[in-house]
Amino acid sequence: KQWYQRRVRGFPILLSAKMFLFVLTVLILSCSVEQTSATTPHTALSFGLKSYMMIDMAKNPSITWVSRAISVCSWVKQKNAANVPDTWLRYLNRSGRTQILISGNVHYAYMFFNNLADPKVVIHRNEWHHVCLTWSYESKQSILYVDGTAVNEATEIGNRGRHHPMSTRGILSIGQYQKSADVKPDFAKHLAFGGELLKLNIYKRKLTAEEVKGMFSSGICSDYEDKLVGDAVLRWKTFLYATERHGDIKDVPISCPGDRWKAHYFIEFYNKAVESLKKMKEQFEDFLGHKLDKSLLKHLHNH
Repeated sequence: KQWYQRRVRGFPILLSAKMFLFVLTVLILSCSVEQTSATTPHTALSFGLKSYMMIDMAKNPSITWVSRAISVCSWVKQKNAANVPDTWLRYLNRSGRTQILISGNVHYAYMFFNNLADPKVVIHRNEWHHVCLTWSYESKQSILYVDGTAVNEATEIGNRGRHHPMSTRGILSIGQYQKSADVKPDFAKHLAFGGELLKLNIYKRKLTAEEVKGMFSSGICSDYEDKLVGDAVLRWKTFLYATERHGDIKDVPISCPGDRWKAHYFIEFYNKAVESLKKMKEQFEDFLGHKLDKSLLKHLHNH
């Protein structure tokens, strides 16, 4: 008994079952709190009618804008009337010409001079829809996808002065219709977005139909976009933590069915904690030179 007491004196925490449970509980709770309280990719941005983001590509060398291929994809929730062409994204070159424009009702979806909107597409207010606009210089083709399905496409034929690489020094505005290629706000107020965006990502290549369909079919709570993170020039996290946020842009947590993503993190952490405890027990037994006996441990703990 005295030998055991001397050997385990430096490890009193290992002799207390209550302390084990307490430490394990604290670790699990801290992991759970971290996952549920932090801003996550499952946080949407809600735009007021006077709120916006504006990024001047010429003054952001850290952002490598693309010129020969691009894809703009996002989950969009429109809140205005169906006949309001509320603009949630517009990209202008330095001459003030529209290179990309997408409205909440998808009645306007421009890639250069082509409006890819299909009037037969119905966007329901206050519901999430997935919208993706893709283009490449080599294919001379731009495609609009709504909820994973290609609804329209356009191909430039011949040399009409319309098909050219995209400007890399333009102005990107989110949430408003910027009228001029100026970093100062110059908005058409009746075209303000006023809705919500989630997982807005801009990629440096033309995504395939399978990839776009995969984003939609995987659902709003999936991590499918992580598979394409290497191709993103502007990621959703960039917009979540952007310093270019102006006005009443609010973070809106998204409630995922069953909170399966939280359960994933909890189970993963729990399994790692159990494995760590098993290794600690084995190491302690090696140190003592004996297998731990529950009755002996209880006796030592009481003394």
